[in-house]
Amino acid sequence: MGVKDTLIEKYIGGPNIVFLNGPDWKRHRKIANPAFHRAFPVRLFGNLTQTMFKVLDEGDVDVMDVFTRLALDAIGTAGFGFNFNALLDKHNEWVDGYNQVKEGMIKPFYIFFPVFDTKLVHWFPKRQQAHKSLDNFLKMMDTIIINKRQVIQEKKANNIEDNEKDLLTLMIESEMNEEDGAVMSNEELKGGHDTTAFTLACAVYEFARNPDIQEKARQEVISILGDEPEDVLPTVEQTKQMTYLNQVMKETLRLHNPLIATTSRTATADCEIGGVFIPKGTLLDLDIYNLHRNPACWKNPESFDPDRYAPGGEAERQPGSGLAWVPFSNGGRQCIGMNFSLAQQRVVLSMLLRKYSFEQPEKSIHKDGIQKRGVAFGIISIDDMKINFKRRY
Repeated sequence: MGVKDTLIEKYIGGPNIVFLNGPDWKRHRKIANPAFHRAFPVRLFGNLTQTMFKVLDEGDVDVMDVFTRLALDAIGTAGFGFNFNALLDKHNEWVDGYNQVKEGMIKPFYIFFPVFDTKLVHWFPKRQQAHKSLDNFLKMMDTIIINKRQVIQEKKANNIEDNEKDLLTLMIESEMNEEDGAVMSNEELKGGHDTTAFTLACAVYEFARNPDIQEKARQEVISILGDEPEDVLPTVEQTKQMTYLNQVMKETLRLHNPLIATTSRTATADCEIGGVFIPKGTLLDLDIYNLHRNPACWKNPESFDPDRYAPGGEAERQPGSGLAWVPFSNGGRQCIGMNFSLAQQRVVLSMLLRKYSFEQPEKSIHKDGIQKRGVAFGIISIDDMKINFKRRY
């Protein structure tokens, strides 16, 4: 989690579902589960996508920038009931603050020399500003949580359907229903982060590089939502019919997963895995990046092939119940936000395919493959991913 009081430690530190273990993790997961295992607000995702259309001009678009703003509005609105308005105002205080924090966390100087991020941070005014932006962001979240608890205690949210309630409301309601009086602290409720933007950007990138895959996905969406020259917001039932689009999403997550590895875990006892002895106390993590490119698991692993996930396809024939594909980890520690992310991806991509076609610009720096800007804390960053958008209606 990093050295205490550094930017990264303040952002992801404290008790949260990613790092907790034992009874604390079980309590946290029990409270959070009802919020993340229900129908997600696809209408909200659709409305946000329509808002995104207002800022998507024809021509070259930096999809990483646009989808990051979309994901910020989605996690703010669906997660906390607070709209950052990042899509329509990309330089408001919340967006600029978020970008300062995100940019600040990947600077290697402060990673290797944390003293300059804590005791000597006053030497660096820009770094001080990043800390101030994060403090304001966390204070705002504290205020939202306090207000939510008050509203729920006064039973003002009872007339709202569960699938339209934000995640924070559902988690607070869940803790109030616990017979053992289990409660999540404000710090715990702020835990977690979103990587949906990365996957959306890479999916559109692959559509642009593979026109045949793009058109096949578009025709599936049109067969479900129609081809009238107007925006259509898909329902939950309709998104479940988009089997080929789902294959595209899975292949994108395999080849372009934003996470290099799982969070490190400590062996609680001596054990043996694949003939290798693991002593108690050993730190372990799973190399997602190379597992997803392992030729022992995948045929032509560097190629983009959604048909791997077709019925009877390569993915179904994998030994070990599909454990060669773990973009969200697996088992009891599987990412609790997986279904939230996948639901949002289905809505956004289906609506984009109906409204636009995508091409890669001739001078793209990613012409021959995605050029990574760098990796920090196991998360890949990418710059200047331009895609050419052309309206279909």
